[in-house]
Amino acid sequence: MLEEKLPLEMKLTGRVARFADRREDWSVFGFETARDPRYARAQRRYLGASGSVDPEDLRGATTARAIATSRHCSPSLSHYVRNMPTPNYWSCKLPATAFTMSIQTMPAGNRIPVHCHETEEVFFILEGECLVRCWEGGESCDIRLGRWDLVALPPFLNHEIVNDGPGDCHVQTLLAKPQPLRPQYADPQLLELQAAQG
Repeated sequence: MLEEKLPLEMKLTGRVARFADRREDWSVFGFETARDPRYARAQRRYLGASGSVDPEDLRGATTARAIATSRHCSPSLSHYVRNMPTPNYWSCKLPATAFTMSIQTMPAGNRIPVHCHETEEVFFILEGECLVRCWEGGESCDIRLGRWDLVALPPFLNHEIVNDGPGDCHVQTLLAKPQPLRPQYADPQLLELQAAQG
């Protein structure tokens, strides 16, 4: 394996995900937004490719050559990367080995549609506030979350998140599986749009 031959600094640099190297990807949930503009939100991927049909999806990733020219790169690492035979094989999207992690930015008034996952889903609010609404059988429960609040939802629990606050809500989202299945929507039209997307 190529990574075994890398110097320690390169191995660890490949396990660091910097905010500056991530970009807001508004296209991940584009089919949801096509159904209802209030579903629009951006995702910044840190671990894995949550929200994608392709676990190798590198939207928002950076190559080793780009990292070699960044201010975070030491001169020795920069020299090593610049002289690699294939410097673009290595990207800045960290592979998920136990769970996925991304940050979603949801504008005020927007929402994540009703869905569930086959695995636990954790929401940690970095900034802003939101309402997490859950359903099970005939029961429903509303959970208000603010900055630094967290909820861990069990598998197969239908839920939605509504940003009813005055500004953007930044949500750290973790799925307890390295390659989770796509969301299972309650809305049949969203399921059709998701299937058509591939």
